[in-house]
Amino acid sequence: MSNDFSESNDFSESNDFSDGPDSVTEVTTTGWLQRLFGSVLGLLVGVVLLILSVILLWANEGRAVSALRALQSGARQLVEANPAAIDPALDGKLVHLSGRMDTAAPARDPVFEVSAPGVLRLKRVVEMYQWTESKSTQTHKNLGGSETKETTYTYTRQWSQEAVDSSRFHEANGHRNPSMPVHSQTTDSTGVTLGPYRIEPALLDRVGGFEPFALPNTTAAPPDYRKDANGFYRGQDSGAPAIGDVRVSYQAVPVQTMSVVAAQTSGGLAPFREAGGYTIALVDRGAVPAAEMFHEKQGEERLVTWALRLAGFVVMLIGLCLIAHPLGVLVGVIPVLETIVGIGTFLMALTIALPLTFTVIALAWVAHRPLIGVGLIAAGIVLGYLARQLYRPSPRVPVPAGR
Repeated sequence: MSNDFSESNDFSESNDFSDGPDSVTEVTTTGWLQRLFGSVLGLLVGVVLLILSVILLWANEGRAVSALRALQSGARQLVEANPAAIDPALDGKLVHLSGRMDTAAPARDPVFEVSAPGVLRLKRVVEMYQWTESKSTQTHKNLGGSETKETTYTYTRQWSQEAVDSSRFHEANGHRNPSMPVHSQTTDSTGVTLGPYRIEPALLDRVGGFEPFALPNTTAAPPDYRKDANGFYRGQDSGAPAIGDVRVSYQAVPVQTMSVVAAQTSGGLAPFREAGGYTIALVDRGAVPAAEMFHEKQGEERLVTWALRLAGFVVMLIGLCLIAHPLGVLVGVIPVLETIVGIGTFLMALTIALPLTFTVIALAWVAHRPLIGVGLIAAGIVLGYLARQLYRPSPRVPVPAGR
């Protein structure tokens, strides 16, 4: 059998560097033995992913329980503070209050010297027009077990806040990006207060609600830039940008009424650290009751928990697919057999990953909250039994003799 440990490459390029996307196509053929060896290495990676998925699922449930307990404990010990006067007896306690968050020294962009009265937080958004690379692959199985991959690298011009490293492109020639002269940054004002309370920087960092910010008429454009409707622009024509053009815009959080749940510390408000290490620092715009703020935070924690559960399941599924992949490659000398085995191994991985994910979650709850965990396990057993009964074949009814 030929090409067992060989790899052939065939390049076809279309680089006209017009306004449309450029593409480079690479065709690679890998022999059967080389694929089999790679699938065995993938099996080892799959085992590692399987272990990591269990760790992720277990740790996520512990994190979720700790967050829930901390928020419930915080809600019980919360004290309503007077937004007009500081009560020293509340130092070290978790308090809730609403009032006007203000500052005597508004936030200022240290690079472009942009500022305006009444700005609590100022975000500089920097974008550069750059080349970006995307990749698509088509795979063809060949008789004899070899595999041909046709990979197309497409290059397009886009605005991006992140510096795109063109040196890592498959085809860097003709797609080179200059370095970004300045980056996005958020600047906070100093001396922020809520009534008589001092807002500590760590709590101010939790303040959101950024709004578009127009440059004051007195703001001058820095060298090599010019003012436009949205901010500053560096380049010849914003309507027809070129690679390396830079545009700068701003967002801001203005002074306004805010509601805070945080620790009172010697006349200030700072994040509150629960006994278990969980940090409570809630800030909402407007006058919001404490119960509503805790409810919103609990909802956020639930979303994070379910997102990490889904991530753990996906990692487990990928790991199981990698573990079973050598079976498909082994029969890959006949492509249709590899396709059939591949579908079967995926379904097998799916049927294992789903119950295994729920089992890990249930066991984690047994460790952290035994009653709920045992209930989940019992429910899983009942559902499994019902599913088995549902799919159990019906017994044959004997046919009387003579019919």
